Amino acid sequence: MELYLVGIDHHVAPLEVRECLAVPKERVGELVRSVHACAWADEAMLLATCNRTELYVVSDAPDGGEMTVEALAGLLPGAPDPDSPVYRLREGETAARHAFRVAAGLESAILGETEIQGQLREAHEIALGAGTAGRLLDRLARGALKAGKRVRTDTRTAAGGISHGSAAATVSQRIFGRLDDREVLVIGAGEMAAQTARALVGQGCTCFTVANRTLERGQALADELPEGRAVGLDEVDAALPKAHVVVVAGGARPLGRDSVAQALHRRREPLLIVDLCVPRLAEEAIADLPGVFLYHLDTLEELVAGALAQRHEAVPEVEAILAEEYGGFRAWQRTLGALPAIHSLNEWAEIIRQKELSYLPPEVNGEVREAVEKLTRRLVKKILARPASRVVRGMEKEDPSLPTPGHLRSLFGLEEKESSE
Repeated sequence: MELYLVGIDHHVAPLEVRECLAVPKERVGELVRSVHACAWADEAMLLATCNRTELYVVSDAPDGGEMTVEALAGLLPGAPDPDSPVYRLREGETAARHAFRVAAGLESAILGETEIQGQLREAHEIALGAGTAGRLLDRLARGALKAGKRVRTDTRTAAGGISHGSAAATVSQRIFGRLDDREVLVIGAGEMAAQTARALVGQGCTCFTVANRTLERGQALADELPEGRAVGLDEVDAALPKAHVVVVAGGARPLGRDSVAQALHRRREPLLIVDLCVPRLAEEAIADLPGVFLYHLDTLEELVAGALAQRHEAVPEVEAILAEEYGGFRAWQRTLGALPAIHSLNEWAEIIRQKELSYLPPEVNGEVREAVEKLTRRLVKKILARPASRVVRGMEKEDPSLPTPGHLRSLFGLEEKESSE
């Protein structure tokens, strides 16, 4: 079995290309099941964020990498063709190491950002719930999440509170100066919306309207904010004229130029619109309106690029942690090579056990036969445990002094069929 990873991210694709493969959260389970349903895909997991869409597949197909690229390209209408250079294919160890780097925030547009940890955890949970994550992807995700947690606990890669939300708050302050008398309209109530709203509170904003499809969830966020109130998405147009800052972080309906133009009627104060969505929900034509400032993810990331020096200094320390944690994953992965031989050993022993039990006299039945069954099963298990564990330990530690799966097969003649006579 080989691990394949095909992704499209901010390193190789601009925002207008990434949004062609933006996967709605509610569709991740459905799409990963469709990939796993293919005969060549033994395991599958899909990581979909604002800056990356990555498909992880475990397969024994000789052309598994090519098939994984085609699977990702076929997930959504409008996705680039499979031969497009925006797709990055990684295999085996390279793919696994990349997963650890992603979890640690080293591959993020904003170095060390913390949202990716929750996004990877969610992708893992969805794959487990969909029944598409098997032994390898489950262990890979757990190992990467553990490494990411250590990085954020033991290093300063998350120092400074730099995020898309904090960048949006910084832009707001630059445009308006004091923010305590400004009104904020937050469209959406997910993690990105909440993070940005909290950052604006930190800059002095005190009046919030949260517009969300589910009023209950919108109210939950509004309750965290000073002077917060929740409304439905159908009230966005009514809330626009009073808003100074609009954070677009959700909602299925685009924010159109006409709606914004109408809200600006007879208004002298500027309007800042921050679009945090992929695909973008604020029409680009809005930027042409007088007094309107429109920022999206890429422009926010340019703003914080200069504030990351402290985080970059911690990268060598992060690399050391990742090397240690990845080493643990690789040690576990090596033990998988021992499993076929151990499985054959157990099968061989069970054949012998069953054959010997067949010699019990017919009068041995009931509780006595059950006791003999239990005794022989425990006896076989205890006898085989030591050689099996030594082979596993040898594979894990790469210790030449310990037996290999080949030694196990040779010693017990596992290539030979046990006689039934």
